[in-house]
Amino acid sequence: MNNDMLRTGLLSSCFLIMAAASAQYFPPDPAGLEGVIVEKYYVADANDAADTDGGSIAEGATVYRVYVDMLDGYKLQTVGGFMNHPLTFNTTTVFFYNEDRGEAWSDDINDIYLDNNTVALDSWLAMGAASDAHWGVLKKDDNDGSIIGGSNNDGGSNGVPGGLLVNHVPTMGKALTTADGLFLAGSAPGSPVNLGDAPTIFNEPNGSTYSSQDFAYGVLATSGTESPFPGNRVLIGQFTTDGDFSFCLNLYVKIPTALVCPSIDCHTELIFYGTLLEADTAGIAISGDNKFTHPTLCFNSATAVFDCEGIAGGAALAGTPCDDGNPDTEDDVWNAQCQCAGDQTGMEEAAIGIGMQVMPNPAEDALRVSLEGLNGEQVSYSLKDATGRTVKQAELGTLNGEWRGVVDMAELRSGVYLLELRVDDAVRTERVVRK
Repeated sequence: MNNDMLRTGLLSSCFLIMAAASAQYFPPDPAGLEGVIVEKYYVADANDAADTDGGSIAEGATVYRVYVDMLDGYKLQTVGGFMNHPLTFNTTTVFFYNEDRGEAWSDDINDIYLDNNTVALDSWLAMGAASDAHWGVLKKDDNDGSIIGGSNNDGGSNGVPGGLLVNHVPTMGKALTTADGLFLAGSAPGSPVNLGDAPTIFNEPNGSTYSSQDFAYGVLATSGTESPFPGNRVLIGQFTTDGDFSFCLNLYVKIPTALVCPSIDCHTELIFYGTLLEADTAGIAISGDNKFTHPTLCFNSATAVFDCEGIAGGAALAGTPCDDGNPDTEDDVWNAQCQCAGDQTGMEEAAIGIGMQVMPNPAEDALRVSLEGLNGEQVSYSLKDATGRTVKQAELGTLNGEWRGVVDMAELRSGVYLLELRVDDAVRTERVVRK
């Protein structure tokens, strides 16, 4: 190396040292973690409980899914227990373990078995995956249908006609026959790496309690996990039990490179403890100012309130605005039964110009419909549930004068429905209630 090259190298080193020394230090922003979301995924019914292929889930058992919700660009590195900060998963009864195809980790579940008996209700840990081929997403965000519930299910040991996993209660959001929280986006997340005393409560028949200060798991090969689905919510586990479910989490979250401050002292990760101790942030600021807590890191189902989308502590409560998916209604709100419906705008009635009576309303097994003033129009109707899904429809043909008919509602669940009458190119919608 000649003298000019050596001089240039020394000057460059000096500039780098000066730049590092003068760079301003900024503590990290804890807003990268928006919180932990607990979703009421499903509630087992009597047909689910009667299945013996999967080991008999308890009737009334609730399936909870837990997501870490982060701002875009942040990555979940680790879920774990650390000294003085145990990771806990508990139930007052037992966690359901599907004895047929159940696994302790979601990515070990072959997706071809998800429609077998109650495999899709198994308890497991995850780092983004809901099977070996699917990412997990909230049901309220899942619009690509279901592959596991109702007619897609094999009916279990009893061969139940119509399949299993058909139950629906208001506070579990969408039914599994409508949305299953499985999202196929290229390849599924990588398999988690885990260190320490891994829980066995998710792959044994009577697991109920777990607490550890030396177990952690994450997808380390990619420096963390970021969801490909809008909202950046990473699924970290599914937990099924008929008891009270509780947990306390500790998380390491990677900060996007573009947001790391220029100082050499800057942190590249945020640390969140379920319980923040005084010792965690005491002493030198730089060693403790990336440690935080969040009220959603610890959870107990016994005190949780689930909204109409199945989210613990969510905002979709009775009386709050929603969107029923019908452009011909306004002032849509959630009702006491967690059905989203609005008032008719009146535009369709003016456009049709015929008489229409719907009775009784509320109805039980049958809804009687009468039309008057028909003059050679092409007439059809469809009945839609609160999610906009068509549950009944019929082409009535070209009609004149009066028409009387019955819409069979015997097999439909209680709730609000929209009867949409189409006369040529005009539409009229009536809101009806099934008792």
